[in-house]
Amino acid sequence: MGMFSIFVKNIKEKLFGPDKQQTASKPVPSLREEKAPPHERSGIRPVAPAERQPYFIQIGFDFGTSYCKCICRDVMIDKAWVHIPRDAQDLEFPFLIPSTLVLKDGVIGHVSNCRSHYPENGLYHLKHALVKTALQEWDDPALIPYCGNGGSKDRCQLTALVEACAVYFLAGAFGMVRADVRRRLPTFGKLPDDYMAINLAVPVADAERPEVNALFHKVLCEAWNLADPLAGHPPLPLSELESLRKNSKDFAGNSLDTACFIYPEVSANVQGFVRSRVSSPGIYLFSDAGAGTVDQSVFIFIRRNEDQSEHLTYLHGGVFPLGSSHIEQKAASISGSADWSSLERWREKKEQGDRDLELTMARDWIAERLRMGTQATLAHTKKKLYVKDQLCEIKLIFGGGGHCEHPYKTAVMKPFNGQLFRNEITPAIVGLPVPRDLDLNGSETRWMRRLSVAYGLSFERSELAGFTYPRDVDTPTPDQIWPRRKRMPDPITKDVC
Repeated sequence: MGMFSIFVKNIKEKLFGPDKQQTASKPVPSLREEKAPPHERSGIRPVAPAERQPYFIQIGFDFGTSYCKCICRDVMIDKAWVHIPRDAQDLEFPFLIPSTLVLKDGVIGHVSNCRSHYPENGLYHLKHALVKTALQEWDDPALIPYCGNGGSKDRCQLTALVEACAVYFLAGAFGMVRADVRRRLPTFGKLPDDYMAINLAVPVADAERPEVNALFHKVLCEAWNLADPLAGHPPLPLSELESLRKNSKDFAGNSLDTACFIYPEVSANVQGFVRSRVSSPGIYLFSDAGAGTVDQSVFIFIRRNEDQSEHLTYLHGGVFPLGSSHIEQKAASISGSADWSSLERWREKKEQGDRDLELTMARDWIAERLRMGTQATLAHTKKKLYVKDQLCEIKLIFGGGGHCEHPYKTAVMKPFNGQLFRNEITPAIVGLPVPRDLDLNGSETRWMRRLSVAYGLSFERSELAGFTYPRDVDTPTPDQIWPRRKRMPDPITKDVC
């Protein structure tokens, strides 16, 4: 056992007791020591000057297509706070971290301006590009900026550029999060057992693909190791970044596996729901409209009686390239000009609620494709059910920063009056609760619509709800399917005779 592994084992034993190594698929509630007083509003945890327990800070990082969000948790007192970047510019949502980079003359940098999604020389939708690189879908439009801006159509060079961009961006963001933790907890690092870990989410349909999971975990570990030298995204020639990454790999080896963890995005999104008193076992469709994609998953939520642990069994997951950024992309294409300045102009018109013909056509185009995608999600789900009528009991959860009435809600609702159901149904829509352990004031509770993934990721990995991927759920054979529930006839009364 290496020195790093021994360190992790020791800190976990001190914090949670011995033999607490758990995986996400078999969670066991952690044993906690007596809780300290809650955070003050300033976020500074009170510390006795003489002696204290080691800190365990769990970071939940939501790697979004256009924006990232982060929540940190002091595990020992079970209190969380929202990470606010020091250079935050969005007054309404100051926690947003833009995920757009620029590459000019071989020098890579970060775009901190939340209002600019498509800058000149920009490298945008990085998360989506990383997924397509892992899947080797080289012709996907998400890779076009990386081919045309300092990149190459050579697959090896394109892969290297996308990976380098992902490491640079994530490391720069992680470094600022670490700096914020040290500011809030001035004595962090004074004890040898002070510890920080990070969780990152990937959509279910992508996470169950080994090649996607492996690439995201590789990039996550590398970025976590480079967080301090790349904190704040200093502009850097790609050649220097390459050298920095090589030296970091030689130093780190495989010692970061314990600190870095990949978890399904939907599971993170509903973590607050499954932990709340209002949650109830059942079958749910979660539709998450982000900037790049709409991620859909159907899962069955159960609470195991033996230890009251939560478990999510995914029946189907789908990722559709129909996120909110595709509204301006489609409108720009319809208008005849799709360069970076046109994309920026159409994005601004979309966010202002303009009803130009091009935007209306784009929204309708997305709605129709999402309707078909949702119908396919439900059809695949029905095949996995032993009791087909169970689909009629499904409940809906909507999420994501791009969610709105049209095209996203209207498209998801339409298949429920279609061919998959004997009668038209109106499924209940379940809202995600505002958690009590998150440091938000009254007006900030509206942030939760965009923070639910980061919040779910802020729990220590052994406390996250267990899950089963769709690939591990067998499709029942015809003899295993329960017959359709029959309606009992009304009893014959004396008046009828």
